[in-house]
Amino acid sequence: MTSATGSSVRAAAGGSGRSWRERLTGPTLRTWLLYLPLVTLSSVLAASTWDSRRADHEALDVTTTIAMLVWLVGILLAVSLAWRRRYPVAVAVLTAAVTLLLPLDPVAALIAFGSLAVRRLDRVVGAVAALTALATLVSTWRDSRGLTEHSSFWRILLSPEGSEPLSLWGVMAISAALLAVSFGIAMLVRDKARNRSHQEEGRVHQQVVAGLNDELARQAERERLAQEVHDALGHRLSLLSLHAGAVQVRAKDPALRESADLVRAGAEQAMTDLRSLLTMLRRPGGPDVADSIPGVHDLALLIDETSRTGITLVSTVQLESIEELDDLTSRSAFRIAQEMLTNARRHAPGIGVRFLVRATPQAGVIIESANHLPPDADSHVVAGSGLNGIRTRVDQLGGDFRQWVDDSRVFRVAVRLPWVAKPDAGPTQWQPWRIGEEHRR
Repeated sequence: MTSATGSSVRAAAGGSGRSWRERLTGPTLRTWLLYLPLVTLSSVLAASTWDSRRADHEALDVTTTIAMLVWLVGILLAVSLAWRRRYPVAVAVLTAAVTLLLPLDPVAALIAFGSLAVRRLDRVVGAVAALTALATLVSTWRDSRGLTEHSSFWRILLSPEGSEPLSLWGVMAISAALLAVSFGIAMLVRDKARNRSHQEEGRVHQQVVAGLNDELARQAERERLAQEVHDALGHRLSLLSLHAGAVQVRAKDPALRESADLVRAGAEQAMTDLRSLLTMLRRPGGPDVADSIPGVHDLALLIDETSRTGITLVSTVQLESIEELDDLTSRSAFRIAQEMLTNARRHAPGIGVRFLVRATPQAGVIIESANHLPPDADSHVVAGSGLNGIRTRVDQLGGDFRQWVDDSRVFRVAVRLPWVAKPDAGPTQWQPWRIGEEHRR
């Protein structure tokens, strides 16, 4: 309770975005513009009234010198209030003890006690309150011994002239009132700071609730999209696999049966990928999602599957330390390679493809594909959705992408991704250099 209130008070008093009114009422300006003049004035009054009470008993020069020293001590007490926020207990005890021992007003002790009560309410505060109450009582009793307005501050407020000093009950009533005012102001400040802290917590809770509502809305939308995709594509892929299986059983031509088997296997693999994507759509942060999404380590299966379609594929794959490669980079590299091969099959059917994948911590992840253009194809290739999708993935990972047609009418696509190690892997020595430099080395 103490630390929470103290932090809330510090947060309420500090802050870079405060208005000019809050700055003027801040603790630093309040100390130097309010507390210091107030305590200085009270010290002057206390020293002068004490000087007047002793003027008849001691030499004037000695009395004035001692009164000056008392006044200087009061100034030091006023300055010590600047540290009341950093050392609240020490400053409160110091001001109360000095007020108890020297003929000073209890203003500094009451201010320090109120500042302490704002920050904590425990046994320490109770002990300091008892010391402050005793100091206030003694200081008020000393002042009440004067019989004129020159020798007693309270005579100025109560009665200018009197034949007898104030009674003990009057002194106790004044002391209790002063202590009650100090403690009451402290409780008002404490409640204000607590209310401000509660309002801030309420705003934070509202932001959290708004974020949760947005997340629930997005989750509901993802569930709806996943259901629609499952119902539409899942049904068609199931039918495709079923009809391919029927063709495979009934076909007498071995080549036709092999093609039907490839169609059926592709449909089943598409169903597996669809389930993985739907799982990722429904639970983006699920622990089992990453394992179901293929990565660089699955490139052999991708090349195998592509070769079984009848395409002439010459592939070179060099993988080093891929267990240390970041999952996002690994999955993106697989999808880029998959799209490159799909793009070659679609736009250059029956033409051989050269395919290169090199993934090392020093060189990064390099993926290249090359195939001759069909005879009737224009040498000026316009990127479609597939190549644009590859470019987007590469840009998001901070890599390099290039597509061009060389002098032999060979369409080439080259991608280089930076090597991003997993958090638990050691540092790498990846050297960033542009695509095309490896051909010149």
